[in-house]
Amino acid sequence: MMKRSFILMAMLFSVLFIVACSNKKAVHNEESEKEDASDALQTTIIGGRTGGAWSVFTEGVAESIRRENKGAVVTVEPGGIVENPPAVGTNLVPYGITYSMTAYAAYTGTEPYPKAYEDIRAISVIVPGNYYQFVVRSDAPYNSIDEIVENKIPIRLSVNQQGSAGEIITKNILHEYGITYENIVDWGGAIENLSDVKTYELMADKRIDANGNAVSIPSSGIIEASTTTDLKMLSFNKEVLQAVSNDLGMEIGTIKAGSYDFLQDDIDTLFTPAILIVHKDVPDEEVYQITKAIYNNFEFLGTVHEEFKNLTADNMMEVGQVPLHPGAEKFFKKAGMLD
Repeated sequence: MMKRSFILMAMLFSVLFIVACSNKKAVHNEESEKEDASDALQTTIIGGRTGGAWSVFTEGVAESIRRENKGAVVTVEPGGIVENPPAVGTNLVPYGITYSMTAYAAYTGTEPYPKAYEDIRAISVIVPGNYYQFVVRSDAPYNSIDEIVENKIPIRLSVNQQGSAGEIITKNILHEYGITYENIVDWGGAIENLSDVKTYELMADKRIDANGNAVSIPSSGIIEASTTTDLKMLSFNKEVLQAVSNDLGMEIGTIKAGSYDFLQDDIDTLFTPAILIVHKDVPDEEVYQITKAIYNNFEFLGTVHEEFKNLTADNMMEVGQVPLHPGAEKFFKKAGMLD
């Protein structure tokens, strides 16, 4: 009887010991999980208008970061091309997407920004090329900006919203040709701040003559407009392009013939990539990991949006004139992309 009681006591002790060890292990695992969660990357990226292409670009970048960093919490918030640089420059949000030209304008305090945001840094190109495209109806009695200026043609020109990339580029191009918006109005023309959709509606009705904007190649808006309106695209002389490039921190490029059904010749113009920017005080290691995530996810990003397919290791560093963040520099050096 005593032997049986001893065996039962031993069994009970063993069970209690196992339960205690299991509970201790569970508590340890729970604490480890909490520690891992607290160490996980948590940040915010400000992008474009909800539902627009830029919101898709931003979510693609955010998902790339999540895929590469276990437990990462990356929040995407709506923003705007012009509004995002000051938000990042004042550390209201740590990351944002904008054009390289608007990032540079904010960094230096030039139009449309009233002051310099010197704490902006660049990480990577997101979309390599948004090309300035000056589109007119094919029956327009001119084939260059020079002809418009020389003949003081009363052109009705749409330039997108005031302070947008398209509007700033248009204004600077006209300035290099020696004219202003006021000159065009004095000739009997007009300057309108309209969206591309509204512009091409009015162009079809012959109430707008031309549209100047920085958009992708090919632009879905231009393709759609060309199905109802015969269009052509104007080129620019290279001296003007070089001057505007220097002023705005843009690149000179070419829109190849055939990019649109109506485009028979190459077009010399300017382009600006969309880039990811960051506040300078974000830790180097975090920026390193985010740069690495973009680099490792080119294939995935190509499934998110067609324009991501143009992003490569060869062009992701072409961020323009805003300085790279040290964390991005560290990655590019380690990858052998930067000396």
